[in-house]
Amino acid sequence: MLIQSQEELFGGVINLRYITERGIKVSKLFSKDGLKAIFHGEVKRKGEEIEILGKFFIEKKMECARCLDEFLFSAEEEVFLVLKPASSLPHSEKIELKMEDLDEDFFESPEIDFYDYMIHLAELFIPQVSFCKPDCKGICKNCGENLNSGSCACQKQ
Repeated sequence: MLIQSQEELFGGVINLRYITERGIKVSKLFSKDGLKAIFHGEVKRKGEEIEILGKFFIEKKMECARCLDEFLFSAEEEVFLVLKPASSLPHSEKIELKMEDLDEDFFESPEIDFYDYMIHLAELFIPQVSFCKPDCKGICKNCGENLNSGSCACQKQ
């Protein structure tokens, strides 16, 4: 049974071997733990490999690392990723990575929950530290006042 539609692709655990080589057009909203990511693109199989090509539109409520205010982080990210079987990994202990190696991921088992995989992929585009705006002034180290809202009494002394 070949997986030929977006509904079949994201309907639970699937076997990657059943993804059609013709490709599946994807336009899907993924959400989990405050993350909303829309992916527009295509997923297709080439032999034992799976290609994911498209664009993520990502939004997540985050806390500013400087002022601690909540803000909406948003990003648009191009995606080109090749999923390969782990058996194709080189067996030597030292591997020199090249830039194109960053566009590869590996799977142990051909059975995968593709919805969860795409959420994990979107999470990789969320920065660990983020600011509400590039010129965020943060909070006063003495009184804790948000300096984006104005100056505090500590600065006048």
